[in-house]
Formats: sequence, structure tokens, C-alpha cells
Amino acid sequence: MISALAINRTNAQKSVATSNLEADMERSSVLMPWDDADKRIKENIFVKVIASKKICFVGEPLLVTYKLFTRLQSHSKIIDAPAFSGCSVIEMTTNDLKEEKEIINGKLFKTFVIRKVQVLPLQEGPLTLGEVAVDNNINFYQTTNGRLARTEKQARLVNAPLVITVKPLPTDSTKPTISAVIGKFFMIGKVAKSVDTANDNNSLELIITGSGNFMNMSCPSVQWPNGIQAYEPKVTEMLDKLAFPVLGEKKFIIPFTCKHQGQFSIPAISFTYFDADSGRYVSSTIDSIQLKVLAEVPIIDPEKVSDGITNIKYLWIIPVIAAIVGLILIYFSYKKRNKFNPTTIIANYEKVIDKKNAIAESRVIYHEKLALLALNKNETNFYKDAKELATYLLQSNINDDKKQLNEVIALCNEALYAFRDSDREHILTILSFITID
Repeated sequence: MISALAINRTNAQKSVATSNLEADMERSSVLMPWDDADKRIKENIFVKVIASKKICFVGEPLLVTYKLFTRLQSHSKIIDAPAFSGCSVIEMTTNDLKEEKEIINGKLFKTFVIRKVQVLPLQEGPLTLGEVAVDNNINFYQTTNGRLARTEKQARLVNAPLVITVKPLPTDSTKPTISAVIGKFFMIGKVAKSVDTANDNNSLELIITGSGNFMNMSCPSVQWPNGIQAYEPKVTEMLDKLAFPVLGEKKFIIPFTCKHQGQFSIPAISFTYFDADSGRYVSSTIDSIQLKVLAEVPIIDPEKVSDGITNIKYLWIIPVIAAIVGLILIYFSYKKRNKFNPTTIIANYEKVIDKKNAIAESRVIYHEKLALLALNKNETNFYKDAKELATYLLQSNINDDKKQLNEVIALCNEALYAFRDSDREHILTILSFITID
């Protein structure tokens, strides 16, 4: 068992050794009469390129760092930045990188990161990493006539070339559909609704998490069963590009619609990637997904509605006025029926609103929703609210305009899930002329 005294002694020895190295570094800036300044520069300040691997695969992330190593007092300026032809590059150089220290061949050096990138080779063969050129103004101290004076030397430093061998990805006959994605990943998936209704909107969400080459990642292939209409996926990602390899997740949301009632099964979905550490292809698979689809009122082919209103922006006034008139008519109807008893009038009026006159109440709800819809400036919310209002009117059976209501639902579905432009004014016109019986 190592005692605390032994640990303290070891730490003290390291501290003394570091102090000696730092003192030796300071002496490097002092030139004696017999010292050669050019030789001192060559031995004590240089630029080096460092790669995480000397051999990699096409598309495999490679960490490349350019560093300045120095034991001298100097001011440096980058003249030529390195180029990476035939590669995709993810920049990792930041402004908050601090000075570090590193021992090379028993000598302590200060190190500064000049450039730090993730490189993804796009083709096989030798890959020569570009050169960086740095101009340096180096301060020396020399003894002249018994006095210590400062002198300045200039030197341009260029890193030695470094060649990386890039190998092609191996073939795998057991996996007919393989991608060029390299890293370590895991996929999960789910549907928004496992119990759906025909012609309603649903979506399949596939989330791939891990680390590696997200740039080459595309949506996994899905074998949709007959009776399901799928649309183009929406892609989002959350990535930490300052981590090596890049760390994060990529999400694919695929909208779809079940065309008829019944049981549906989406077959198992696989995402295959190449694991460079093991040198083999690996698959992450989601089990088949079962869907139960209930019946729904079929959507009838829409008929064109005459566009007879030109001042559509003032259309909200019509339902508001109609709602007020409707309430006045209800009031006077019951007043006429109970004209000799004010208490009875009020009681019967509340009873009608709350229980017996569902059509009048639906008319008020309809006009309120239509007025709010006309004022809605958000495109997505407009189509969602319009579809909700049309569905409410269709299911409540308080009107005979089922063709027009089905047309509104169809137009809203196209706008929300097929990403087609729909005419807001046309939808408002249809809804404004719905008859509440």
C-alpha cells in the first residue's frame, strides 16, 4: 500500500523537475558569444502537424492538429493556412484554447494550437495534409561588452509533410444495403399514434444517436405496406462539433397517412454503419411496428367553390354579426312565448342555451372559431385550426355541406403534410358559407 508520505514525495519531485525545466527554458533565450542563433532557433521552436491516425477509411473522421512548439520568447503570425483537398472539413479551432506545456526528448516546450479540424477523406489513396507557415519574431539576450542586451531574429516555420493512407470501405455481401457512415450509432423509432384513423395524419420518428460521420447519414429505408402513403421526411440534428468524433443525434420524422381501415404492419427497419475500430459493418434494427386503423368518414372529391368575395380580410365581421343576431332572435323568441313572466323568460333562455338548443350553441361556437381563424397569421396554426373546425362541423351533423368540409380537410392535409401551398382565402370562403341547420 502506498503511503501518503510517498505520494507527497513523488509530487514534490515532479514539481522540482518541472521548475528545473522551466528554468532551462528561460536560459534558451540567452545567447552566449559562442552560440549560433539559427541553430538555437531550429532546436527550440518548430511547427508540427499531428493526426489521430496514420491509416484510415474513406469517410472516417480524422483529427488533425497543427501546433507551435517553442522554448523561446517570440511573437508569431500565421502566413499560410493549410488546405485539405479531397476532404470534408469540420472546424474545431476556437479562441479559448490556452497555452499548454509538453515534454519532448526531455525538454519542456510551450505549445499553442494553430489549427484543429476534423477531416473526412472522400477518396482512397494517399492524403497529404497541407502545410502551415508561421512567421516568428524571436527575442534573444546576449552579453555585449559585459552588458546584457536584447536582440531580435526573424524565422519562418513550416511543418514537415504528413501523408495519411486512406483505404476503401470493405464490401459485405451479407448486407445488400450498406451506407458510408462510419462511427458508433444506435437507432430507436416510434409512431405518433399506434391506433390511427383512416385518412388521418400520423408520423414515424427515427432517431439515430452516437458519434462519427453524421454528414453522410441519410434517412433509413422503410418498406411501407400497401395502403399507407408516406411523404418526404423532415430532418433535424443536434450535434457537438467540438467533440471528436462528432457527438449527437439526427432525427428523421416521416409523415404518413393510412388510406383505409384495418391492421397494418411496418416491417423491421435497419440502419447499417461501419465500425472502424472492429473493421466490420454493424446494424441497429427496430422491430416491426403494428398499427390499428379505425374507419373514418371518407373524403369526397371536392367541388370548386365560387370565389365571390373580394374583401376577404373583412370576412370575420360576418360571423360575429351573425352570432349576435342569432342570440337576439333566440331571446325574442322566448320573450314572445313567455311575455307575461320576466322570470320565466330568463329561466327558459338559460335552459335553452345549456341543454335544449344544441344547434344554437354550435352556431355560436362555429362563428367564434371562424372569427379567430380569420385573424390567425401563423400558417401552420391556421391549417391545423381550419382542419379542426371542419372536423367539428362534419362530426356534429349540424349541416349538409359535407363536400365542402371534406375539401377543407383535404386542403389542410396537403398544406401540413405534403408541403403544398393552399389558398387561405379559399378555405375561409368555404367555411364562411357553411349552413348551420
